[in-house]
Amino acid sequence: MSRIAILSDAHLLIQAERFRDENYRSPRGEISLKNFSNVISQVIAEEPEAVILAGDMFDEREKGGEWIADSEAAKYWPEIRNELKRLMECTKYGIYALRGNHDSAPMLKELQDYLGDEFHFARDEQKEIGDHQVYFLETRYRQGNYSIPQEELPREGEILIMHETLPWGMPGLEPEVFQELGRRFSLLFNGHMHHYAHGPLDIDNLYALPALIPSRELKGNFTVEYHWPGDLEPRVKDSPFGYLILDGDEISFQRYSPIQSIVNVRIEGNTPSDVITGVNEVYARLMEREDKDNLWVWISARGVTFEDTLQKEINKYTEINTMDISVKARKETRKPVELKGLDKMISLSDLETKVLLSLPWPERDLAQKLFQEIFTSENLSKRADSNLARFLFQKLLELSAPALGVPQEHLNSFLLTVDPLWKKR
Repeated sequence: MSRIAILSDAHLLIQAERFRDENYRSPRGEISLKNFSNVISQVIAEEPEAVILAGDMFDEREKGGEWIADSEAAKYWPEIRNELKRLMECTKYGIYALRGNHDSAPMLKELQDYLGDEFHFARDEQKEIGDHQVYFLETRYRQGNYSIPQEELPREGEILIMHETLPWGMPGLEPEVFQELGRRFSLLFNGHMHHYAHGPLDIDNLYALPALIPSRELKGNFTVEYHWPGDLEPRVKDSPFGYLILDGDEISFQRYSPIQSIVNVRIEGNTPSDVITGVNEVYARLMEREDKDNLWVWISARGVTFEDTLQKEINKYTEINTMDISVKARKETRKPVELKGLDKMISLSDLETKVLLSLPWPERDLAQKLFQEIFTSENLSKRADSNLARFLFQKLLELSAPALGVPQEHLNSFLLTVDPLWKKR
């Protein structure tokens, strides 16, 4: 039976960042390319007869959600293509690629044109790979719960490659669809989840694929973890990154150890002061590490509402590469504020939490700014008057305009128009 390597979710271009220097790549991008080269060498050493890319290997958006500019992607593509060519030349049957929800079809077509006949971009079709029959199901990914109509499902086959959301305690593709595909195919390999698992959803022939290498999306994948409060002894675990090898009836998870340590920091505080203390104690430990210059750190904190509270402290540790910050609402009680129209009192903290949790990003960012600068205990406790209303209304417009794409000159013109109305009141 043919020996096949199955790779997924490298997210190579999510590291792209915009710089004026057309020859400069971010340090994060350099590390990702080095990891990619290393893992390709490891896969080649496995001597696969074919390689399957199960989606999201490249990416079409930056971390912030912006489309990657052609000039930025051009800094990465030559090395990415060379690594794929090196891999392809060591196989008998070439490379087969499925589009993930972060990939672009034109980009995969361009790769196919560049690399030649041994690179196959497959969409809703079956391919013969050695002595295997492999069906590539084009991704139907959507946010939230979703399904795939029966008429769009492949009828039956040996191996199915797909890229959908497994409903592991989260919204995703209906479990019934996975179950039906499990009955129709001998083996199912699903990307997108960034975690290796055999038999999720109690489907014994279903395999969830790991992320090939680290990217700017943590998704619970780390190699070191710190908890505060606690003794601050780091929890170290085996690398969750890697790929699968299908060899006859045997399927094995082959780990890849990245060149950087992926650090997850969790702070649990009752007040912002607690959290600041925790941040400084954990980061002091990080500064003691011999590999402090080679860390990718994600930090989450309970006990604060605004990321700026953490960011100001983290900015003191310039040697530490903090990738992302997430916060959860404060536990401390704020002064209750009486809101007309409600039959009970609600604390401002509870109101803020309810509003923020009800909103998607990026609307949540704007809401945080409004609570921070407008809907504060001080403002809401003041006696209402025209001057205060005018000030808060103007502040509301100033904060909201950039998020809504309103040019500054239009905002200024509008404020000049409505200002006389306040004076007439």
